[in-house]
Amino acid sequence: IVAGLCAEPGMSAEKDFYAGKTVIVYVGRPPGSGADLAVRSFVRFWQKHIPGQPTMVVKNVPGGGGSRVWNLAWDKKNPNDLEIFFSPISGTAVIVEQKGLRADLSKMPLIGALMSPNMTFARTDRLHKAEDLMSVKGLKFAGQAPAHRFSILGRLTLDILGVEYRNVTGFRGSSDVFNAIRRKEVDIQTGPLNFYRFTVEPNAVRNGEVIPLWYNPIIDEKGEITPLPAAGDIPSFIEFYQSVKGEAPAGELFEIYKWLIPHINGIVYGALLAPGSPDAAVQILSESFIRVTQDPEYRAEEQKMFGFNLPVVSPQQGSILIKNMTNAPEYIKVFLTKYIKQVR
Repeated sequence: IVAGLCAEPGMSAEKDFYAGKTVIVYVGRPPGSGADLAVRSFVRFWQKHIPGQPTMVVKNVPGGGGSRVWNLAWDKKNPNDLEIFFSPISGTAVIVEQKGLRADLSKMPLIGALMSPNMTFARTDRLHKAEDLMSVKGLKFAGQAPAHRFSILGRLTLDILGVEYRNVTGFRGSSDVFNAIRRKEVDIQTGPLNFYRFTVEPNAVRNGEVIPLWYNPIIDEKGEITPLPAAGDIPSFIEFYQSVKGEAPAGELFEIYKWLIPHINGIVYGALLAPGSPDAAVQILSESFIRVTQDPEYRAEEQKMFGFNLPVVSPQQGSILIKNMTNAPEYIKVFLTKYIKQVR
């Protein structure tokens, strides 16, 4: 009885915090985009897991290469508990202090985040088997914007392997790259694992037009590597390297790869609040974010959308990653700046 009496006031206060309120969720991508659909799906379930079950409305604020939504949060003069900024985070933009990004994400409370794995595949008329990558000359790797994580990680893995290739840049998205693959204009693509599962696999893998090469594994901020069960029988990049080289990857480029994986690939969909938001809102939203990711109905819908459940990044782990991005080692900043400039 005593325990119940002690718990009741706190539970009631938490429930009343958002009761009858409307929460705006800003996403920095246009309506109908992959990020927009992912956020809207999450918000439908989030609404019922927040005590008080507030009304949640998604508002699109695309632009600025994804920076506009974070600048909007950063510029808030009177932050409140009724606005959430839930959008893809460009770790590269934070690390190289990309022009146009004014926001300091390390000073914005992180509620929770999701990771979206990616992988690399190639045309079979150029590579009859995966091992041919090491001997075929004149391959064309297709990239999006020079600072995009798919472009950076795709190039970096090829460079670590010592593959001879030419970079073709400027594609607007994964679908555009895949269409170029099918038109035989380019040979290799790095893209989202869910895009591979739902688009590439049924349309080009099953008929022998494309073969998977590797996926980029989960690597934490300490450099510890974790396999990704959702990748199925696709080898990780480390496993692929070992199979074609007969030894584990090592060297300066591989150390840079291990640092970059968690910091440009570890948080894809991040939910943050404006600086100075109420502590009570941070706690309630963080706890409810985790409850959504554990909801069987949401997990089932996630399976339909992505083909697997997106790995969850806790506020504690995500905050460490964002802090590391904003205080990246100088050699990482120098490398990334030059690596991006090579393509531009």
